[in-house]
Amino acid sequence: MQASREHPVLVVGAGPTGLVVAIELLRRGVPVRLVERHPELPDWSAAIFIKQRTLEILASIGLISRFVEQGEWVRGVRFYSAGEEVAGYDFGAIDSPYPNILSIPESVSIRILANEVWRLGGEIELGTEFVALEQDGDAVTVRLHSEERGRWSVEAPWIVGTDGFHSAVREAIGDRYEGKDYGELWAVFDTRLTGWAWPRDAVRAQLDPPLLLQFPLAPDRWRMYCRVAAAGEDLAGPVTRKLRSLCPDATLDDAPSPAYFHSHSRLAQTFRIGRVFLAGDAAHASNPVQGHGMNAGIQDAFNLGWKLAAATEGRGTEALLGSYDAERRSIDREFVASGDEAYAWMTDRTGEKLSEVYAFLKQPTGQALAAMGETELGCRYPDSAIIEDLRHGPTTPVEVGTRIPDIAGLIGPEGETSLHAQIAIRGPTILLLTADAAEDAGQMAHGLAPVLERHADARLVTVVRGGSTVRPTQGPAPVIEDPDGRLHDRLGADTATLVVVRPDQHVSLCCVQPWESHLETHLGRMFRATA
Repeated sequence: MQASREHPVLVVGAGPTGLVVAIELLRRGVPVRLVERHPELPDWSAAIFIKQRTLEILASIGLISRFVEQGEWVRGVRFYSAGEEVAGYDFGAIDSPYPNILSIPESVSIRILANEVWRLGGEIELGTEFVALEQDGDAVTVRLHSEERGRWSVEAPWIVGTDGFHSAVREAIGDRYEGKDYGELWAVFDTRLTGWAWPRDAVRAQLDPPLLLQFPLAPDRWRMYCRVAAAGEDLAGPVTRKLRSLCPDATLDDAPSPAYFHSHSRLAQTFRIGRVFLAGDAAHASNPVQGHGMNAGIQDAFNLGWKLAAATEGRGTEALLGSYDAERRSIDREFVASGDEAYAWMTDRTGEKLSEVYAFLKQPTGQALAAMGETELGCRYPDSAIIEDLRHGPTTPVEVGTRIPDIAGLIGPEGETSLHAQIAIRGPTILLLTADAAEDAGQMAHGLAPVLERHADARLVTVVRGGSTVRPTQGPAPVIEDPDGRLHDRLGADTATLVVVRPDQHVSLCCVQPWESHLETHLGRMFRATA
């Protein structure tokens, strides 16, 4: 057997999660070995909805236009009972450049992500199966198998298991997958509809028996989920009658035989053992009624990628690597619990829980909360060891540990820009926000130059409220204008404030002057100094 450490990271599984891990590493210059046991790229389309937080991630890595070109916008959710609309909500008021959900088959998403891996110089070893692993303090030895080569070994410092619900990587490290499997059987199929008069931009859910969930599926099909008593029972009649309760002329067109599945609710005991990480379905499985699965996996990858890249280069600290499990497992636990709750009220035979939900969704507050919950924009890491707020003041609209919202209309050296455009870099962004336009941003930033020299990946951006009225002195950072003060207001920067935004767009530090020592300590908690 031949061993090699040519690639510092081995990723097992080329679904969306594994592909995004590879992209995050490759775009930071880290070679990746990505193996997939299937002989072709996975062609499944279990997941079809890309939620708002995931869309922001795809924008950050430069892929949003490719997804939008092949997807279809979903602007709301509608609930029906006995053919009448009883509740619903829309996404129009969501604070994001992408306020709606994008519907796109998972197979198309996989192809877009795989093309990006190839564009970045990566390879996907198809038909290569993970067999087993052994690890020590320095590396992991992995046994692989393919039809062409038989069985052989490779060695890599780090392994990421993104090989799905039945993860062989998770089994190999002895991680427990705790939770439950639901006994109810579901059927799913994709179909065209004729005689359908309703717009395609909304999910339509009929939860009174027989339950039917109807999702628009780009570009001209619909996905149908329904509860069934047994595999093989006739679905065309009941589904058609259910559709015609909303639209009398609706007819299924070219509907294939359904696929059947049971849903699950599981969470790995830990997302990391030694040099092996788990992400996506290998780490968590939530009930699919809320569509968290693929989105949570991509968010796992976005959280892990920059941390693992720093570790491969010898810069990432143990605290940085340890934060992946601490941060993502808490979020994914919430997704699993939320899926359990939603499943309970959707399948409540008494109808009492459904009535309560419908009443809640008839109120503006309930509609706003439900819409925001769908977006996954509110995920936060307040208890992370690499998150700290040193201002000791009142709570601000954007707290540490949360994703920082995009702010448009900023003015940079090259013209109009947005916050997310400024922070789309390989390392952390340090925002130095002046309290008013009369302060000299360059002079304020000058004292941070020694810290920046020791942390070369960090980028300093000074932000002045309302446009500067003085000519900045020579400083180590570009000056960005915040003409209407929206960014300052969102960060509560009533006085001069320093904010660190991580590469995954989450705020990790807020502090006021004197900030040099605070910044040095904070960055040192995540990265080893380079000078």
